[in-house]
Amino acid sequence: MGSSEDEMEEDEIEWKQLLTDLPTTRRASGSSLSMKPTSAHRVILHFDLDCFYAQVEMIRNPALRDVPLGVQQKYIIVTCNYVARQQGVTKLMSVTDAKQKCPQLVLVKGEDLTHYREMSYQVTDLLLSFCPLVERLGFDENFVDITKMIAKRLPHAPEFSFMGHVYSTSSEAAKAKASIHPELALGSRIAAELREAIRGRLGLTGCAGVATSKLLAKLVSGTFKPNQQTTLLPENIDDIVGGLSGLREIPGVGHQTAKRLQALGLVSVRDLQLFPLTELERELGSASAARLKSLSLGADDSPVNPTGAPQSLSDEDSFKKMSSVNEVMDKIQQLLSSLVERMRKDGRQPQTLRLSVRKFSASNKWHSRESRQCPIPNHIGHKITSASGDDAPAQLLSLAVKLFSKMVDTAAPFHLTLINVGFSNLQTQAPAAGARGSIASFFAPSASPHNPTRSQIDCGSGADHLDSIGDMPPLTPDNSAKSPSSRDADSPWAGPAQSTPSLLAEAPQSVTTANRSTCSYDAHVTATHRLPPNVDPRVFSQLPANIQTELMREWEWRRPVLKIPGLSRKPGNEAKEKKSGGRKSQANSLLNYFKPV
Repeated sequence: MGSSEDEMEEDEIEWKQLLTDLPTTRRASGSSLSMKPTSAHRVILHFDLDCFYAQVEMIRNPALRDVPLGVQQKYIIVTCNYVARQQGVTKLMSVTDAKQKCPQLVLVKGEDLTHYREMSYQVTDLLLSFCPLVERLGFDENFVDITKMIAKRLPHAPEFSFMGHVYSTSSEAAKAKASIHPELALGSRIAAELREAIRGRLGLTGCAGVATSKLLAKLVSGTFKPNQQTTLLPENIDDIVGGLSGLREIPGVGHQTAKRLQALGLVSVRDLQLFPLTELERELGSASAARLKSLSLGADDSPVNPTGAPQSLSDEDSFKKMSSVNEVMDKIQQLLSSLVERMRKDGRQPQTLRLSVRKFSASNKWHSRESRQCPIPNHIGHKITSASGDDAPAQLLSLAVKLFSKMVDTAAPFHLTLINVGFSNLQTQAPAAGARGSIASFFAPSASPHNPTRSQIDCGSGADHLDSIGDMPPLTPDNSAKSPSSRDADSPWAGPAQSTPSLLAEAPQSVTTANRSTCSYDAHVTATHRLPPNVDPRVFSQLPANIQTELMREWEWRRPVLKIPGLSRKPGNEAKEKKSGGRKSQANSLLNYFKPV
């Protein structure tokens, strides 16, 4: 991460993604002030850790707790502890200015995000131990939907009172309103418990917001800092939204959107609330217009989506100026090496490479990124996740160079201030056939006349349908809904398949070219399917239908197919095989449907 401006930009992108499906109520014309948020019964918490990077450094080195500390990335102070803030140091201040403000400022390099990333996931994991509905937002923020927790605890709560602050409400008034809003009152107590758990187990302090939606919880969480919490009551929604200093204060309204709104003469949140929806739709489209109108009124029904494994990984670096191709290549190589190392720890295989650059612009300093992406060839993708694939960064560099040339004319002078390299479309790799842990390994009864072992596989004619199995397409969104007849009219199973040459060594050697016979399983035959010999039909019949279908597909891919030169090829196949290098399509595996924990 090059600077906190970049982090803010990523937050805007995340919020745009989180808030794109807001249910809204709109009128046919005119302003939409009637679009008030409906009475919500949810309770959402938003946790925001105090000066997160600085806290992590103070935990790693307790001697830094009582001294002014700044975390430095390049020439910028990306964050600082509260001792430094009391002496005039602020986030995003240049190192030179910070040193002038506070000569005794201690600086720690913060460009390696490993420790911050690890601590961030510890916080999320801790919250998940209390509640399953936890959604990450950046390194230092999390949403938690505690609605169901409250439903269980509410009948047994001895009394109702708020913990921490209540937005725009005095202490005396808050006591009276606790019985009117018991869910929020109990939510504030749960928020306090979770903050104490984070402090006690991880040593981190933070703020919390308690409200009826993600939007409102995020808006209210920073009202009192540091290490405090605030609850927002429904009757105070207008106050907090109306008190925002500008449109950029609305989560999800980024730089470009703000510029378009300003072009319409909209500067304040009140301006957006009063602006006719029909005119807003002409500029932004109906979906975006309705979303922004809802946000301006504090309406947000977006759910807390439990965060799984990240769907993309990236590394970036920022600098004052980079203007030579050699510098660019060295930096991309460095970022790729770091990213490949992270990818190997992750274990999934990326399918897409993305390269982003930020060109210098005096008028648009932080928001002039440009990106290009391309698919990662499968042989390079395998090297990324392989411990022996040391040349993966070098091969990826050649792809990145092509992407770079599409964005930057290297024949002319250029001035870059940031480079970002990312992997996306991360896919879990299926284990090899017969590997320990495969679901098929659970169906291995002892040999019997009804369930012969693989050594009892016989060969014979009458298996002509196997000749073309190795050429069947993999299961994809485009062909997954096709009927069996549209895939392979002769195949007894509708699933995709590929030949498994490694099994041929176990087939008897009595097959000759003359009779064109191919190996087939001598196994139990059901009404519509032929099972492999190591599968107990009784166990198989008790499985859900969708599991049976997926297993049949997996076994079909693994069936031994005898390749006889000159007999199973179709005219023109030689040229195709030569062009493709003999590679076969990779079929899906049942294991691909399970997300890693």
